[in-house]
Amino acid sequence: MDTLVIDVGNTRIHWRMRRRGEELCEDHATLETMQTCISEWSGESGEPLRVAISCLRPGHRTALEKVLHKLTALPILWIENGSAEGVSVETDYPEKTGADRALAALAWGGLHGRTPAVIIDAGTAVTVDAVSPEGILLGGWIAPGWEALRSSLSAAAPELPCGGTEVDSMPWARETSHALCGGFEAYFHAGIVDLHSRVQAGLQTDTDLEIATVLTGGDAHRLQADFPAALVIPGLVLDGLELALERVDSEQRAD
Repeated sequence: MDTLVIDVGNTRIHWRMRRRGEELCEDHATLETMQTCISEWSGESGEPLRVAISCLRPGHRTALEKVLHKLTALPILWIENGSAEGVSVETDYPEKTGADRALAALAWGGLHGRTPAVIIDAGTAVTVDAVSPEGILLGGWIAPGWEALRSSLSAAAPELPCGGTEVDSMPWARETSHALCGGFEAYFHAGIVDLHSRVQAGLQTDTDLEIATVLTGGDAHRLQADFPAALVIPGLVLDGLELALERVDSEQRAD
């Protein structure tokens, strides 16, 4: 059976298609170009297409259903929050917990686990989550992502210039755009490092195992210098979607 998994984030859509278990394509698209992108790669394999979708924006569901309705007659597995079938979370309100967080945790437990992990997903928002070796999302923190941080200040103080792209090692900047860039970088990096330390310390109280640090998401590269020993795993949410699809299909066959 062919599979298609789609991660609908806050700003972009990330998807992966496999034909008979082999990866055919992985790419990013907008909602408007989704149908064209998938149709170009789907072709006529003669196999049924099984689809799983993580959707942080409920308003996109109707539009996506129209696109996918032309590609598959099988039921679509929608994972829209932490209470969905196929994932495991221990937050107070699973139905209000982001699907992407639950799926990243699932992927860690199913593909990479054996130890607890702090998973940092650096996208439009940055999530810093505690995850059990079994792939259960225990909880975590949410902070503004790099671009959200920059754009929020621009919206609040539009008279300020855009931040520069280079910051030297001097103790202070002598030009406003450099001052902004240095401020963004210090705020972003120090904040994520602090949240990571808090989550790691909490996990360490419950285990003697080594705590892994995992970086994923579009801005993961911005944090690699802060966490040089971290595992960088692109597409972790898509990995989780594939595992959720396998888990649900296996349970249905058992029934």
